Amino acid sequence: MSSTPLRRKTWVFSLVAILWIGAGVSFAQAASPPVLRLHKVHLTADGSQRQVVLQFSQAPSAIHAFPLSTPTRLVIDVIGPVLPHPSAAYPAKDTLLRRVRVGTHPQHLRFVLDLKGEKLPAFTVEQQGSRVRAVLRAPDRPTPELRAQILFESPEASSFAQSIPQPSTSTPDSPQAEQQAGAAPPPAVPKTEGASVAPSRTAASRQGPGRVTPSARRPAREPQPGLFETLRDRLDVTGYVKNETALRLHSPHQLSKSQNWLQAEIEFELTDWAELTILGRSMFDPVNHLETNIEDFRTSPVDRLEGGDSFQAELRELYLDVLYEDFDIRLGRQQIVWGESIGLRILDVINPQDFREFILNDFIDARIPLWGLRVDYTLSDWTFEGLWLPDFEANRPADQGSEFQFRNVPTQALRSANQPEDWRLSDSEVGFRITRFLRNMDLSVNYLYSWSDFPVPFLDRNTFRFKPRHERFHLIGGSFNYAFDVFVIRGEGGLRLGEHFVSADLPKSYYSIRQREFLSYVLGLDWTVHDNLMANVQFFQNVIFNAPGALVGESVENAVSLFLLSDFINETLHPQLLVLYGINFGDLLIRSQVRYDFSDYLSATIGADFFTGSRSGLFGQFAAPVRDHDRYWTGRNSRLFLEVKHSFAL
Repeated sequence: MSSTPLRRKTWVFSLVAILWIGAGVSFAQAASPPVLRLHKVHLTADGSQRQVVLQFSQAPSAIHAFPLSTPTRLVIDVIGPVLPHPSAAYPAKDTLLRRVRVGTHPQHLRFVLDLKGEKLPAFTVEQQGSRVRAVLRAPDRPTPELRAQILFESPEASSFAQSIPQPSTSTPDSPQAEQQAGAAPPPAVPKTEGASVAPSRTAASRQGPGRVTPSARRPAREPQPGLFETLRDRLDVTGYVKNETALRLHSPHQLSKSQNWLQAEIEFELTDWAELTILGRSMFDPVNHLETNIEDFRTSPVDRLEGGDSFQAELRELYLDVLYEDFDIRLGRQQIVWGESIGLRILDVINPQDFREFILNDFIDARIPLWGLRVDYTLSDWTFEGLWLPDFEANRPADQGSEFQFRNVPTQALRSANQPEDWRLSDSEVGFRITRFLRNMDLSVNYLYSWSDFPVPFLDRNTFRFKPRHERFHLIGGSFNYAFDVFVIRGEGGLRLGEHFVSADLPKSYYSIRQREFLSYVLGLDWTVHDNLMANVQFFQNVIFNAPGALVGESVENAVSLFLLSDFINETLHPQLLVLYGINFGDLLIRSQVRYDFSDYLSATIGADFFTGSRSGLFGQFAAPVRDHDRYWTGRNSRLFLEVKHSFAL
């Protein structure tokens, strides 16, 4: 039997199969949506408003935006089919926006706008076809208009823009006409953002036949900016003046403060990769019931100037920022913020804190800046941060007899402590942090080798006098935040090795100091209820492992918090509520305030701070009257306050 018919059937079957597979592949390619590609990231500024425009190759399927704090940043998820792309960071030369980071996820691109400062500005994010536009508005930080910046532009976008034909306005004698007639085009000039290039003149530019104008003999030059214009273009001066007044709600009904602040910040762009920042402020308070002794705060001729209890002038920050390839270096007097918590500090322990108003001040005002060096290195999705702090400052507790004096800690045990020596290598503090941007999660691992900001109250058994001194400790910790839908789960924790605690369990002594491991952590949830309401709940816990007997304090302390932030009337009315509740003693701190923005430069805030609960608690210690030098007003510290603030930009 011949095999020819069988071979013919085999060939026919193979041909049909090939055609079928080819048609299926073509159909699949035609049916699959095009890939979402980033073409451009563009930044523009108008006073206190910033606009970041993300330009894509096509319209995204959807967008989702939510804010994160400590550090302050805005996250924008652009949803659509994407290709794997290495993470990148695009630095910005701006007083509000530090940089824009981008990372690829299976079904979306994530953009993180890293902002300067701790207060999240009002923002809106909207999609306009293939563009996503984010508008940031910071009423308390007006700045002069800055030049537009292209932070990123893909070669595809540049080629596409150059391929679009432009309308011709040339004349027969113009250079464009010569090029159209076949003359060679001039060499390409690199495009620089913010610069303008004047068209060159040739011999063909004439007033008449055979006559060359003087302007044709030499290139036209634009007027060069003078020294003042150059400095003004590179120099930004911003600041504010404000008054903070607080009135006690309990006897005696008197003003506890009437502080008048003047703060100025100078940012000078030295080069395209280096910027110098100087921030100083002064305060005058004719009322000043928050201090009784100015000598207990160590002064320095460079950092701080104080005249009596009513006047202070301070160099808050002075640092040099250097951006070199993947390195971000900051050298000088600065604040370094770690952690994710709101209300109480867990990992944010690098800078010491001013407790003259307990924890009622914003952290950015309560932190005491330090001289040091911070180096960030970005490698793909990883960021490595190293710290070196040769400068030491201790926490500043409230004065004895003042309104917010600590009730449960002997004031004399916190004063006149032996301190580490500044600028000595062996007494320096060092640390590092590794952060990773992984899918929908930010992760960090932290380590700090530091001095305790509060001295350890050692007691001399011979003289029965306190001899406090600062002790070393190791801090190992980490943080995370995970975003999904309208929720963000966040957390941070730190384990201190060798923390010191006061105990009275020894049979031969009623007082001793013990070293134990100490764990402090917080878990929280952010919920973006709708466009103008954000809610946050947190659970805090402190644990002393193998706690000694008769411990002065609790071996396990628990607290919860609630934070609400909203805005109304076209983002001019901003109510805010923070509630901190100590579970162990049932004590409570309630902070409520409402800010109204009259303009980008003028705002007023009115609010109240309430303390309730047992005097044994962290917050309750300021809820009950305490006799001190025949005065009762050092307790029951609930108060009303008013703040009027006027910002300026020069």
